[in-house]
Amino acid sequence: MSFIKFSRFDPLESAFFRMAKWTLVFLGIWPLDLLNRLTIFKIIFNSSALLTAIIGEIRFAWFIRSEPLEALDAACPSLTKMVTMIKLSCFLIYRNQLATLLNELYEHLYADTKNEKKNLLIGKISFFTSVWCLMLFLLSLSTSFLYTVQPIIVWIYQRFTGTKGNWVTLPFQAALPYQDMTKLNNRFVYSLVYCFLAHSGNVTVFGISGADGIFMCFCMYISVSYECLQNDFKTAFNTYCSKNSEPESNGDDELLYNELSFLVKRQQKIIEMFEHFNQTYKLIIFGHFLFASIELGIVLVNIVLSTGITKMIFLTYVLGSCCQLYTYCYGAENVNQNCVKLSETLYFCEWYQCNTKIKRLVLMVLMKSQKGSLLDAPFFTPSLPLFASIIQTSGSYFTILLAFM
Repeated sequence: MSFIKFSRFDPLESAFFRMAKWTLVFLGIWPLDLLNRLTIFKIIFNSSALLTAIIGEIRFAWFIRSEPLEALDAACPSLTKMVTMIKLSCFLIYRNQLATLLNELYEHLYADTKNEKKNLLIGKISFFTSVWCLMLFLLSLSTSFLYTVQPIIVWIYQRFTGTKGNWVTLPFQAALPYQDMTKLNNRFVYSLVYCFLAHSGNVTVFGISGADGIFMCFCMYISVSYECLQNDFKTAFNTYCSKNSEPESNGDDELLYNELSFLVKRQQKIIEMFEHFNQTYKLIIFGHFLFASIELGIVLVNIVLSTGITKMIFLTYVLGSCCQLYTYCYGAENVNQNCVKLSETLYFCEWYQCNTKIKRLVLMVLMKSQKGSLLDAPFFTPSLPLFASIIQTSGSYFTILLAFM
C-alpha cells in the first residue's frame, strides 16, 4: 500500500475521497479496488481479527458480570467493534453498488470542476472533508493506542514497584480462551494474542474513519451540488431574463427552457445518487445509532468511576464517539438544508414572467426541492436535533447506571 500524499496541485476528482480511500485500502474494502489475492487476504485477516476480538471481549465481560465497572470497561470496545463489523460487512455486501456510486460521483465531480466557481466551492468542501476525516482517524487512533499501551505502562509501573508478577494484561480485556490469560503458560503465544488484539484496534480505527469518512465526503458533495444548482438556476434566469421583463424573444424562451431542462435532469441525477447511497448506508446508520446512546452512557459512567490512564482513555473515547455521531447528523442535515435552499433560491428568480412551459418546469423543481432530501434509516432520520436527543438520552442512561453502582 502506497503512503498517502497530499498536494494542493492534485485534481479535485482524485483528491476528494483521499483520506477515506487510504483507510479503506488498508482493510481491503475500498470499493474501486480489484479483488485480487492481496485484497482478499486483507479482508479475511482483518475481519477475523475483529470478529475474534469481539467474541473475546464479550466473553470477558460475561465472566466478570458480578463486577459492573470492569464489565462495562470490557463491553465498551466490543460495542464499537460490533458497529465496525456491521460497517465492514455492508461494504462487502454492497461493494458493487458502492463502486457504481463512486464512479458516478467522480463523473459528476469532474463535470462540475470544469467551472471556476464550482471548482472553488468544491475545493473548499474537499479541504473540509479531508480535515474532518483526519480528525475522525486521529481520535479513533488515540483511543486504540491508549488501550494498546495501557497494559504495558501498568506492567512497567508494577515491575518497578514490585507489586505484581511478570505477565502483562491484554489490551481490550478479552478472554481468549481463558478469563485469566496467564494460564496460557506460553509467552510467545500470549504475545501473538496481544498483537492480534492490538491489530483488532487498528481495524476498528481504519474501519470507522473510512466508512464515516466516505459518508461525510458523499453528503458534503451532494450538499455542494445543490449549492451549485442554485447558482446555475440564478445564472440561467439572469442570462435570458432581464429584471421586471419577459424574455426578449421566443428564441430566448426556448433557450431558457433547454437550459432549465438540463438543470432539472442534473437535479434528478443528484436525487437518484443520494437515494442509492441511502439504500447502501441504511444498515450502517441504523447500527451506529442503535448502539450510540448505550455506548455513550457506559463511557460516561466509566469516566466518572475510573482513574489514571483509564480516565484518559474514556475521555478520548467519548470525544471520538460524539464526533462519529455528529458526522452522520451533520452530513444528513447539510444535504437537506441545501436541498430546501434550492427551492428558496429558485422562487426569487424571474420564472413567473416566463411562458407556461417554463413555469411548469420550475414548479416541478420547487415541489421536489421543498420536500427536502432526507436521509432515511429505520425508525429515525439523522439530523442535528436527533444528535441533541441522543446526547440527552445518553445522559439519562448515565444517571440510571450511576444509580446502580
